[in-house]
Amino acid sequence: MKVFLAAALLALAAAESFFRLPNPYSYNCQQGLCVRQERGKTSRHQSLETCQITCGSFGSIWPQPTGKVELSKETVSFSPRQMRVTKAATSDKRVARMLDNAIQHFTRNIHFLHPDFPQTEKQPLTPEDFESLKFQTEDPAQQEQYRQRSEYDRDQLRQRPTYSREEPESFIRRSPFLRERSNPGVESHNVNIEMTVTASDHKLRLDTDESYNLVIQTVEDETTATILASTYYGARHALETLSQLIAYDDINNAVQIVRDAQIQDAPRFRYRGFMLDTGRNFYPKEDLMKLLDSMAYNKMNYFHWHINDAASFPMYSNRIPKMTYYGAYDARKVYYPQDIRDIVEYANLRGISVIPEIGGPAHNAAGWQWAEKEGKGKLALCTDSNEPWFELSKEPPSGQMNPINPEVYPILGELYRDLMDYFDPEMVHMGGDDVSFKCWQSSEEIQQYLSENKLESTSRQYFELWNTYQSSAYNKLQEAAQGRKVTPIIHSSSFARNYINKDAYIIQLNEDAADTAIADYINNGYKVIFSNQDQWNLDYVTSSWIGEKADNSPKVTPTWENFYSNSPFDIISDFGITNARSDVVDSQQSSNLRDLVLGGEATLQSHEIDNNGLQSKIWPRLSAFAERLWTDPTDSLGLDTGFTQKRLNIQRARMVRRGIRVDPLQPEYCMQDESACYSVEQYRARKSPVN
Repeated sequence: MKVFLAAALLALAAAESFFRLPNPYSYNCQQGLCVRQERGKTSRHQSLETCQITCGSFGSIWPQPTGKVELSKETVSFSPRQMRVTKAATSDKRVARMLDNAIQHFTRNIHFLHPDFPQTEKQPLTPEDFESLKFQTEDPAQQEQYRQRSEYDRDQLRQRPTYSREEPESFIRRSPFLRERSNPGVESHNVNIEMTVTASDHKLRLDTDESYNLVIQTVEDETTATILASTYYGARHALETLSQLIAYDDINNAVQIVRDAQIQDAPRFRYRGFMLDTGRNFYPKEDLMKLLDSMAYNKMNYFHWHINDAASFPMYSNRIPKMTYYGAYDARKVYYPQDIRDIVEYANLRGISVIPEIGGPAHNAAGWQWAEKEGKGKLALCTDSNEPWFELSKEPPSGQMNPINPEVYPILGELYRDLMDYFDPEMVHMGGDDVSFKCWQSSEEIQQYLSENKLESTSRQYFELWNTYQSSAYNKLQEAAQGRKVTPIIHSSSFARNYINKDAYIIQLNEDAADTAIADYINNGYKVIFSNQDQWNLDYVTSSWIGEKADNSPKVTPTWENFYSNSPFDIISDFGITNARSDVVDSQQSSNLRDLVLGGEATLQSHEIDNNGLQSKIWPRLSAFAERLWTDPTDSLGLDTGFTQKRLNIQRARMVRRGIRVDPLQPEYCMQDESACYSVEQYRARKSPVN
């Protein structure tokens, strides 16, 4: 009989192209892993999606929460039509609008769960899609009119039990959930979301409280998800976690949510960043927004935007437009002020702060060449393309600021003023790395200056030239800030160790994880961001670029395990600095260390990458990095047994469903049966008793 039934199903599938074969398997949670079994061999049928969001201590949540987690082993199904926000409480009007946008983004991701949602339609919700910025520029009467209209729209959304086909958001109009009805029993289940935000913070800073509490309770035919957070940013993280507790329900053409849950969560590190270089290759605005979406899916919170380099100057300067005229690759590859403001606001809505970088003195050529013909002398040196680049710099194209030309600094000051207008930044990165003494040695201007001042052409004098540039640039940055607190970040180097004021700067540590210079910075009281180049640098993935950095790059490509295992606190503990983690609450040294070690940043210089390959270049390695900095797991059990990789596989699949091109870690078979793919070491770890 079973053979006949199977044959009949196959014949029907062949005859009717729209018929979907039923799944012959059920998935059971065994020791934290979803194990596949034939449906006839188990008394309870459970889909893979159901198993994934309920199996193990953390289900499919990424990054792993740091506080209390209780997850029900059961789910309830509902139609996205029956999901609504019944409460979004905040005393601040701007935060209310930000919550509106976060809810819209959350709702979009729930609709994306349907396997038939067109992948090509999964684009960022650009600022043109919502009106959350209008209140910043309108007069008081217009602000009040917009507030009333916005509150009316929110009230209508809360009162409406289902989404209509006339819903303005394009992602809802295209949702298969509207074209294909769910099973009738599912349509009657309601899911309510209640959010309370107590503080009025509308800009993320290092001291922002990102914690949240999330409670899911189901009573009969109603599920309520209650979110409590001090700030919008914690509430946004809570929505992200809530979305990870919802999965597609293929049986009912609906979605399913964990029946009951309680989660308390907060990040271990304040700074969880990613640096992207847009000077060597240009990235369109929409691709940067998609990058910000993907960072938000992993609860990262800082985007370090390395805007320019010696190759190009793509930022339009309102004050000195000649920089862009001469520096951009072409007129279509320019970030205009409104583009930048859109990106900054989009990032803020995703819980991310943008840190702009106009670095120096190295990595500068394009855009600076206009001044000499106007009588201002050479602003950048070593820019002659007829000279071999390797005799002047560390990579092509060569170019370095002229520290002795007084015309340089007023222009830098104007560019910094542009940054203040466009970004309103908390921090500005000033570069400071990769200075080439060969450039200054070959410069007639520099050699004449040294001779006139009876100085020798030595490394010591070139250190002093670096300090001349950096001190002057710092002063111009503070002038541009006009009293606002703007903290500069600078790359670690022998220059920084000799000259930088530890109370004025943050140091980005580029040293390899085993370099003792890391301990020197921390022992001397510098605030630091870890950025170990042998562990967290994405440039080295199949790099064939030329220059000193490429020649000295690690020969082994950092894997996701490298990104995951590289712990800032483990590194400094290896150097004999104890009590780094917060579990030693009473230690004064621990408190100081947590103030000094802000977090970490993964980096990508665009030598061999642009927007076409960005996503698969960085993900899922960056997801592993994100959990390292959010959770800072202190035991290696998950990594040793494969439990971490199991959750990372799910996070990768989730991001793909949301339109992000993420490289796979394993064949799909390993998700179909999570107990089947393991190394010899993982097998032994799974069989070993847990103490």
